Amino acid sequence: MNQATAEVGVFEAMHTQRAVRRYRPDPVPDEMIARVLDAAIRAPSAINGQFARFLVVTDAEKRRQLGELYLDAQQEAYNNPAAAGTEWLRNQEAEIVEKAAEFARVIGEVPVLIIVCSTQRGVSHSIYPAVQNLLVAARSLGLGTVLTTLHTFRADEVRAVLGIPDDVHIVCGIPMGWPAVPFGPVRRRPLSEVAYWNHWEDHDE
Repeated sequence: MNQATAEVGVFEAMHTQRAVRRYRPDPVPDEMIARVLDAAIRAPSAINGQFARFLVVTDAEKRRQLGELYLDAQQEAYNNPAAAGTEWLRNQEAEIVEKAAEFARVIGEVPVLIIVCSTQRGVSHSIYPAVQNLLVAARSLGLGTVLTTLHTFRADEVRAVLGIPDDVHIVCGIPMGWPAVPFGPVRRRPLSEVAYWNHWEDHDE
């Protein structure tokens, strides 16, 4: 089994975290999963509602079923010109599109799938701080993750596989495992192009 490297601090984790879509098959110890989730629940939420719920899927058959649902949702999006987000997708480089398609074919093999839910509709703003805590905590422990949303397009089927009640809302999915690719440093636009002080500036002019 792969073992986590020495923990890294929060800023190093943020500067080297990337969307991981290639994983080793080694299982992730339950105590590490619990530690990542414990970091997630520390995030703030509106009125301290703590609406986030996390369904950890390590069962191979359930992961396989979730993988099939994810692939089906992606193929529909790729083949439907009217689907939300496909215009953006068509403008991406072929390599990026193919990597996403390749990942959809193997997501069910990732050792851990975390389905993030909310007990209230319309409070995603209170869920994503917990999601980001989860992603950073995983990176700190040497675990790879990537934020996905295609399972939301198969919400009823996902509920059937996992027994999620109808009044619980599926927000996103997070595959997690030992990365088969190195972490960062990541390439990002310089701060001078994306942050403004006191007045908007158009850097594209």
